Parts: sequence; C-alpha cells; structure tokens
Amino acid sequence: MTHQHLSNITYKVLTPNMVPKVVDCVVKSFSNDPFTQLLKLNQQNWIQMSHMFIDRAAQKDYSLVAINNQDQQVIGCILLEDWKERQPPTFHTGLDEVWNPVKSIFAQLHQEYKQQHVNNIKFGEVIHALYFTCVTPQNRGKGVAYDMWYHSTDIARAYNFQYMVGETSTRSGERLCEHIGFTQKAAIPYNKFKYDGERIFSKLPHINTDFEKLTMWEKKIVSNLY
Repeated sequence: MTHQHLSNITYKVLTPNMVPKVVDCVVKSFSNDPFTQLLKLNQQNWIQMSHMFIDRAAQKDYSLVAINNQDQQVIGCILLEDWKERQPPTFHTGLDEVWNPVKSIFAQLHQEYKQQHVNNIKFGEVIHALYFTCVTPQNRGKGVAYDMWYHSTDIARAYNFQYMVGETSTRSGERLCEHIGFTQKAAIPYNKFKYDGERIFSKLPHINTDFEKLTMWEKKIVSNLY
C-alpha cells in the first residue's frame, strides 16, 4: 500500500528493510522530548526501547512510514500492532532501569483503559498505535501525523479490527485525536502520578506546557463487513 501526499511525501507500509531508518526517525523525533530531558535519556536508550517494537511491527502489514520523496528519508512512522500482543522479552529484561518510571505510567494507563471494556479484549479486536508514532521535528506542522492516523484507520478496517487505540502525551496530540474522531478513555496527570513515592513527572509541564497528562484514546472502526 502506498499513499501520496501532495508531491513530496509518500506513505508506505513498514517492511523489514526499513527498520534501521525508522529507528533513526524515532531517535531524532524524541531527542529533545521532555521525557528525554527529564529522565536524561540518550540515543542508545531510545534505540534499545524502539528497535524491538519496530522490528516486530515490520513483520506485519499494519504499520506505516512517511518518506520524503526527495531524499528517501523516513520522516515519520506509526507503529500498529494487536492490543493483545505481549511486550517483547527484551522489554522486561534488556532495558536500562532509567525506563522504569515510563513503563510504570504506561502500565497504569493501560490498566485504566482495560477497565473501560466490559468484556475481555480478544485478539483481532483492538489495534494499538504504539507511543513511538512520531514525525521528525523539521517536518512537523505539515499534516504528516494526521495523514498517518487517518490512513491507519483504513488499515484497521481492512483487517477487520473493531477499535483503534493509542496514547498521547500532549494537549496538541489530544486535539489531533479529537479531530479524527477518537474518544478519551483514560488519563493520568503528570503531577499526580507517583513512582516509588515520588511525583517523578511533575516537572514535565514546566519543561513544556503542552505536557499535562498521558492519555489513552479509542475509535470505533466501522467495518467493511456490515
């Protein structure tokens, strides 16, 4: 699947040969992120965290990358996988402990989201846009994130998923989710979350006022089957 945007950006399904460029895109996109600044994350931290998920996502035809037609660089990505997929083993055993507070807040958010579902979620029902969805800094404000989310709902529909979910860490991300028809299902304010008794993320809004809370969003996918 290939989608053309104007004349300079093409959207393609993520394949294994693209993995190194997508990892590089994630590293560039999060290099100056408030989480990166607060926790003093380095490039290697981001490579270790993202590579395992990008490599796995490349084995399925769910995820998208945005490619600059002029230099063929990957300038954005949206990683999609079945909500029921477990984290790769390396997520639990191979990451620097600097990631522990991040893993904790996401685990709490996911637990809150699951409590919103009356029935247990089954494989094939919910497709999850991972937090690594990103656009490189110099390419933001061009509609790339919107296009990736929009095309991803088409992918979810093609594979007969019933819902699409994703996290966002910013108010601007929340506005995007609202714009494309998602509904907020769970939220954790950064100044309320505690890790080992410490409000470790309380300084995030001071680093960037766009950061108020980590939120989980969901959209019902209208199926081709009915």
